[in-house]
Amino acid sequence: ARSSVGISNLSHRGKLRMTGKDRQAFLHRIVTNEINGLVVGQTVYACMLTPQGKIISDMTVYLREDDILFDLEPGMTASLIETMDRYALIDDVEMTDVTEQYGLIGIHGPRSNELLNMLTSGFAGIEPSRHLSVDRHGTQLFIARSYRTGGQDYDLYVPMDHVSDVWQALIRQGAELDLACVGAETLEILRVEAGIPRYGAELDDRIIPNEAVKDRAVSFNKGCYIGQEPVVMMEHRGRPNRLLTGLKIDGERLPERNTILKKEDKEAGWITSAVHGQADDGIIAMGFVRRRYLNIGDRLTVEMDGVPTEAEIVALPFYNNG
Repeated sequence: ARSSVGISNLSHRGKLRMTGKDRQAFLHRIVTNEINGLVVGQTVYACMLTPQGKIISDMTVYLREDDILFDLEPGMTASLIETMDRYALIDDVEMTDVTEQYGLIGIHGPRSNELLNMLTSGFAGIEPSRHLSVDRHGTQLFIARSYRTGGQDYDLYVPMDHVSDVWQALIRQGAELDLACVGAETLEILRVEAGIPRYGAELDDRIIPNEAVKDRAVSFNKGCYIGQEPVVMMEHRGRPNRLLTGLKIDGERLPERNTILKKEDKEAGWITSAVHGQADDGIIAMGFVRRRYLNIGDRLTVEMDGVPTEAEIVALPFYNNG
């Protein structure tokens, strides 16, 4: 996936469709990023927050001609619909879980444009934060630039009853490109190498966007949204007391999520994700470190089952496509 092209089955991810004449204005009013300024064909990453500014879901939002489509972490669709529905008091919006209606195939790597051109004939690539629909033998496919591995990524949405056919076509046509099938474990390694936060790992209802995804997920030029006040106050009047960072772990053992990081017996933070790196030897991890201890090159202590080891603080990402 780093050197040629790989495909992954992401059909388990949550998919939500929003319709109704007020859909764009309503969504703009409740999430962290700019929605009103989008035009059809644009994509944006955003978060849904509690009134206290904590993240209860992240989302990739696709503004389409007749609806808004959301890409969500697995299992998040029902709870997000319930949360948003509480704010849709007089708005003409309807939310539908379409997870089972569409398969989702991830396409990753520098030769992904070539593979998609083989599949659809005439595909010339898409700029970041854009998406489009194409016809393949009478079947509508939805293709979007995505952010999964830190390289060139696409998400390919396929009607569920055509997923197997499209998957097999990609394998056949990709053979000459040295196509690889990318499993969940490898995809997780690529994600961590790229320093991409994931809801349920780095992101949860303990975290505010300023600590991890401010640059991607937050517009500071828009009007009010749920949880805006603590986010704006931290940006302009204070600073986060912890930030997401990279870590290189000594030894061969993978620390579990929420393993505590210490500095001279004082709690300094915790680990959120850890993998055996491909682009970098050894165990690499992401985690939150308190600002007072956050100095690149410094070392922290990690204790697993009573056995201490060390972690070096490093900058993210571990892998940079540029």
